[in-house]
Amino acid sequence: MTAGEVSEYLRCSVSMVRRLVSSSEIPHFRLGRLVRFRRSEVDAWLAGRQEGIGAPAGGPEPGEHPDQLFLFGGELGRRA
Repeated sequence: MTAGEVSEYLRCSVSMVRRLVSSSEIPHFRLGRLVRFRRSEVDAWLAGRQEGIGAPAGGPEPGEHPDQLFLFGGELGRRA
């Protein structure tokens, strides 16, 4: 699939698809300078991003970074 076809499939703009590619968030491959997508990989990527599913395995959990500021209770930079 092309970026235009993926944007139609995802119902988003082509620029959004390009941003996802540049940040390596969406699975893609290159044929020379052309960027292409496999529908099966896009579907699997979408399934992993469904609402209610947490961060991908191995990724940081929200609030685990020691420099994070906690706005609701407790001291700044410390857990309540």
